[in-house]
Amino acid sequence: MAAAGPQPTIRSPPQPGLRRFFLVIPRPPQPTPTTVSDALFDTQACLNCGAALSGPFCAQCGQKKAARMGSSTVRKEAWERFRWFEWNTLRNALRVLPQPGTTAREYVLGQRKDHPHPLTLLCLAIGFLLIVLGHTDYLRPELPSEEAQRMVALVTGYSKWSFSLGAVAAFASMWLVFRRWGYNVAELLTLALYCQAVFIALQMVNQLPLVLASSPELFRWHKAWSPWYMTALQTLMLMVALRQFLVLDWRRDGWRLLLAGALFAALKWQATQLYARAVVELVLWQMGA
Repeated sequence: MAAAGPQPTIRSPPQPGLRRFFLVIPRPPQPTPTTVSDALFDTQACLNCGAALSGPFCAQCGQKKAARMGSSTVRKEAWERFRWFEWNTLRNALRVLPQPGTTAREYVLGQRKDHPHPLTLLCLAIGFLLIVLGHTDYLRPELPSEEAQRMVALVTGYSKWSFSLGAVAAFASMWLVFRRWGYNVAELLTLALYCQAVFIALQMVNQLPLVLASSPELFRWHKAWSPWYMTALQTLMLMVALRQFLVLDWRRDGWRLLLAGALFAALKWQATQLYARAVVELVLWQMGA
């Protein structure tokens, strides 16, 4: 049997560098600070997509020509944009969670077709939170007497309005620190409402342990400590939203963000105490005590 000849050597082509296998994605351009004025909205271009306007509505994206935010604008658009069962609304609402300041900035500057109205989003978030709280019995009294049940039922009814205290504290801190930055009351209130919707979403996530693994010990611990760490988390989210909305630099404007965050935490705590005292006094008056 003849000896087999040398086996041919198969050489693989030289491997290209790993860098050729990665797609280099350019970073999006950073937004630049914009001074908000009436002249910004006096244009014949759509502020949502940039197409030329030939009428009251954009022929490319369908958005109505945007006007500067004001009290009448908030009232009209809250009714016009109110949609409960619409997937686009839910999808766009979820986009608010990581970027409340960016969403509010785009909404204020005229890109309103693809963003939920802040008041509609806030009402929707409050509704979901009440469902979660009802499932976890977070607001149910521990006293079994009928009189205690009546009293706490009144307290629970009035406490539903306490979900707006964070928006009041956020708006007050924004106005005290950034009122001279060119934004009016309605525009700062838009950011405050978006922030409050995110605060409520965080509160719903905070309730998940009580839904998944409820126990009396966990319930008591949660009630005792959650106001503290949730206030810190909401303060941090407010600072992030302000940086996004005003296009601030952490090094240059960090002290302003810290000041606004400290004011928010103090005002929220004080407003909560005053509101709780007012609710107790009102309930005692209604009960004839």
